[in-house]
Amino acid sequence: MNETVLPVAHRIEDQRKIPRIRETIPVTLIPLFGGMGLGRIPGELRDFHDEAACVKTSKRIAVGRKVRVRLRVPRSVDYSYQGLPCEVTARVESVRAVDSGDDPSFAVVIRWDRSLARSLGKVIRSYRRRVASLIALAMAGLLWAKAQSLAFFWYDPIFYIYSLSLVVFLVTRFLFAWIHRPPAMKGYTPSVSVVISVRNEQDNIAKGVQTCFETDYPAHLREIIVIDDGSTDRTPEVLRSLQARYPGLKVFTLPPSGKRRGMAEGVTRASGEIVVFMDSDTFLAPDALRHIVCGFEDRGLGAVAGFTGVGNADKNALTGLQEIRYYVSFQLLKTSESLFGCVTCCPGCLSAYRREYLLDVLEPWLKQTFMGTLATFGDDRSLTNFILRKHRVIYNERARAYTMVPERWGHYLRQQCRWKKSWLRETFLASRFMYRKPPLAALSFYAASMFSLLSPAMSFRIAYLAYKTHDGLWLYYALGLIAVGLMQSLYFLYRRPSPHWLLGVYWMATSLFVTGPQTYYALLTLRKNHWGTR
Repeated sequence: MNETVLPVAHRIEDQRKIPRIRETIPVTLIPLFGGMGLGRIPGELRDFHDEAACVKTSKRIAVGRKVRVRLRVPRSVDYSYQGLPCEVTARVESVRAVDSGDDPSFAVVIRWDRSLARSLGKVIRSYRRRVASLIALAMAGLLWAKAQSLAFFWYDPIFYIYSLSLVVFLVTRFLFAWIHRPPAMKGYTPSVSVVISVRNEQDNIAKGVQTCFETDYPAHLREIIVIDDGSTDRTPEVLRSLQARYPGLKVFTLPPSGKRRGMAEGVTRASGEIVVFMDSDTFLAPDALRHIVCGFEDRGLGAVAGFTGVGNADKNALTGLQEIRYYVSFQLLKTSESLFGCVTCCPGCLSAYRREYLLDVLEPWLKQTFMGTLATFGDDRSLTNFILRKHRVIYNERARAYTMVPERWGHYLRQQCRWKKSWLRETFLASRFMYRKPPLAALSFYAASMFSLLSPAMSFRIAYLAYKTHDGLWLYYALGLIAVGLMQSLYFLYRRPSPHWLLGVYWMATSLFVTGPQTYYALLTLRKNHWGTR
């Protein structure tokens, strides 16, 4: 089929504007001023930039006619606000029939009335103002519930102080997240080794490796290493086919030794100045490597955590719930830690370390024991702790990846129990040196640890008091929980237009009454290492 594309002369080099993008995006054209009879014309945006676009339609539109273009913000234009509905006005510059078989088809070149970046920016700002007002309303509701419950202070002063402290902690997370800025991209391009430790991931490893080779990082500075930890499915066969497709791919096979040993093997085999770890079911964004190395020009920086989104969020309510959990965890909590250079966990999905510093701690990390037992889970949180003792650790939301999360509750609960065990162990170890960090960072760390340990117990205590005494304290506590859940859900909605946002309240409830109590089970079974994700 012959298609019209925009002339090369229209290419925009200014990166503050939208560059030329070839992507198929559904749109609707609505002719204005005398377009009677045409109605709404469905089409596909095939080629666009900040000044003009080419749309494929089934109807001819007169040259010079003004049209209103309805579309959703493309992912290629703005990752955070992808899918946000918007309208942009434009004028038809040229129309040409194209050969598309039996059905008539036209290539319509339109020129935006104003810069596309400015038009979409206006829509996004308006959207953010509306959601921000809802966040303020939820926060006001939370403060109102707290003020109304003041009458119960002497009835249970310890609980009230705990509850008030939790509110202050949460509100300051929003403030810190608003202040935080990721490191600037200054053109620093060190050599990078991407290490993937894999076991029995025949369905995902091919796509993960493919996204590594499709990143826009210079090929001569990029190294991809896969460590096969004794896979028993078709993973070795898939890796051989990947090596045939990508001759630069390096694959090493170990007898079943655990993920930690596989990661360490990758570090020793790596030649890059920066080692990037990613999970076998994780997929990198094209610019992930360029962003994950930002900040490493500072020798005081030891590690960087990247952002991880959920790749299967639309599967069911559980995966949608995890999308919000991941987003709030990264964009609200890690941003707060990053403000002080004290991120406590660089996730295995996407994180980068200075290889020189890794080699210094590799041996003690491999031999780490706790309560007389070899540590075999929580590799990412443990490695972060080893680096955080002497170096800064930050979070960069612009370094993006996507991972596949559990789709069944049994799978999810096993994963959460394993994560809570590693959190308990590493929180105890980190508490022995975090007091040497900046005062606000130390205070935040110890406060967050206390709240995580006490919240489930406090929730059950309130439920018990509601049953036993029938007073109004439980009602204000419930209203406070709903307000907290709404604030986090709305924060997600503020940054990511998504139909899953209301699941944040569901997540809050399951955290308090399902996965929260797992903390105590994990504490009692800390020596057992058999809990895994699958």
